[in-house]
Amino acid sequence: MAARVKIDFDKVYDFEDISPDLKLSSFITRLENGDELPLKVKISNNAHELLPSVYNLAFGPLNKQGRIDDRAALAHEDYSMVFSTILFSAFAYLQQNKDHYLGIDGSDNTRAYFYFRAMIRNFDYLDRYFNMYGIKYFVRISRFGRTQYDNPFDFEDIMSQALRSRLTTGFHRISCTITSFSISGTNVKDAAKS
Repeated sequence: MAARVKIDFDKVYDFEDISPDLKLSSFITRLENGDELPLKVKISNNAHELLPSVYNLAFGPLNKQGRIDDRAALAHEDYSMVFSTILFSAFAYLQQNKDHYLGIDGSDNTRAYFYFRAMIRNFDYLDRYFNMYGIKYFVRISRFGRTQYDNPFDFEDIMSQALRSRLTTGFHRISCTITSFSISGTNVKDAAKS
């Protein structure tokens, strides 16, 4: 996963299937070896038990049990197109569910850091479409369970820093050091019209 991802909603794969509620979609990706592989994008049916408006966004190929394998090691021909398609699916969902947030986390630290770097590199582009927040809490609770720590915020490595402020609207963006992201349907930007 050493690819430099450039998100562009004008360069996405065609969707094979999309559920009416936009929680499930699939598309065919091309791998470096020339094979084609269907990928699923799934938004959880239930909000996170400790983050009531946050729904998990999962993606990957299906395993033998018909579940998304978010640990699959794939060599995509075009990583930018894959992640643009996944985030475009998230954007469509959030336009219909403006009171929801989507949590995006890697299945391990390497993937989480890859997603983090991709979001940071594409921040200006994604900022036209999403309100983004870095949430280390989501990673800790999602990966280790709520009983793992007495206080998931009581860590020296959680150091918030402002990425961007919009004082005119009173809206502030905060990112934590390394983590998953949450993207919000609240005030989803209607960039498609601009």
